[in-house]
Amino acid sequence: MTADSASMQDDQPLILVIDDDPISRRLIRFWMEKEGYVVAEAVNGQEGLEVFQKTMPDIILLDFMMPVMDGLAFCKAFRELQAKAGIALLKTTETQPQYSVPPYRELTAYLQAEELLTKIARTPILMITAREDDESVTQAFAAGATDFITKPIHWTILRQRVRHLIYQAKLYQRLEATNVQLQRLAALDPLTQLANRRVFDLVLERQWRLMLRNQIPLSLIFIDVDFFKNYNDTYGHQAGDHCLFEVAQAIASQIQRPTDLVARYGGEEMIVILPDTPGEGAQLVGERIIAQIQSLAMPHCASPVAPIVTVSLGIASMEPGCVASPEKFVALADGALYEAKARGRNQMVAKVWDQG
Repeated sequence: MTADSASMQDDQPLILVIDDDPISRRLIRFWMEKEGYVVAEAVNGQEGLEVFQKTMPDIILLDFMMPVMDGLAFCKAFRELQAKAGIALLKTTETQPQYSVPPYRELTAYLQAEELLTKIARTPILMITAREDDESVTQAFAAGATDFITKPIHWTILRQRVRHLIYQAKLYQRLEATNVQLQRLAALDPLTQLANRRVFDLVLERQWRLMLRNQIPLSLIFIDVDFFKNYNDTYGHQAGDHCLFEVAQAIASQIQRPTDLVARYGGEEMIVILPDTPGEGAQLVGERIIAQIQSLAMPHCASPVAPIVTVSLGIASMEPGCVASPEKFVALADGALYEAKARGRNQMVAKVWDQG
C-alpha cells in the first residue's frame, strides 16, 4: 500500500445508507462502523438527497426498493443534482467563455461549484437489491449506480466493494481537485492574489467585443504605488511584497461587481476593468480606491508626497462607437497615469477617448 493510499483510507470516510428497513440499516451500520467508517442514514431516496447535501458522503449504499422514492428514482434525482451543480459552475463563467478560470471575485464561486460538481460526479452508488435478473441490473446501471450487491448481503464482499469504491472515488477527486488548483494558480498572481496579466489580456479582449456589440461604455483604471522603489530600498523587499499585497487587497475591496476585474499588470502596477461604466463612474471607483489605500496608513518615510503609502491613478474611458483597439485603450490609461505622476502623484487623471 502506498503512502497516498494509506492516507486516503485514514480519512475515516463517511457512508450514507439509504434503506427503509431499520434492521438492514442497523446491520450495515454495525459492519461499516466496525471497519472504521462513519455512517449517516436515510429512510428513503428523498431524505437521502437531503442528507447527501448536508453531509457530502464518500459513498452511498442504496436500497433498490423503497417507498416515497426508490433506488432508481434516487439515482435519477441524484444526476439532476449533478446537472444543477454544473449549471452553477457555468453561471460563474458564462461571461468569460474563452478562458478556463474566471476573474478575481468569481474564483471562489467557481471553485465551490467545481468542488460540488466533482464530489457528486465521483460519489459512487452501491445498489443493494434482492433482484439479480438482467433487467433489474440493467436498470440499476442505466440509472447511475456504480455497482450492485445482492441480498442477503455477503458482508465480506460488501466490505471489499465499499473499500475499493471509496479508494477509487477519492483518487479521482484528488486528481480533479489538483486540476482545479492548477487552473486557479494559472489565473492568479501569486504575490497579490489578484488575476494575472494573462487573465487581464483575455478579459479585456472579451469586454472590448461586448462593448462594441452591446454599445455600452468601458473603463480602465491604471494604478501605480507612488515611489515604490524608494519603499523597497528603505524597508526591504519582504516589506515591499507585503505592501503590494495590502494595496492589492485594498483595491479589490472596492470593486463591487462580479463582472469587474482587478489584475496585477506588472511590478507595482495594478489595473481594473470596469465594464458598462462611463468615465464618471470610473472616477468614483478611483476615489474610493485612493481613500481605501490611504486608510491603511502604511508608513512611507521615503515618499516625497506623503508620510504614508499612496497611489497614482490613470483612468481611461471608451464610449460606444469608438474605433480604437484594446492596446490603444491601455495606452490611454497608461498616458493618464503618466500625467498623474507628472503632476506630483497621489492623485488621479481621467481621459476619454477622443474620436478626432
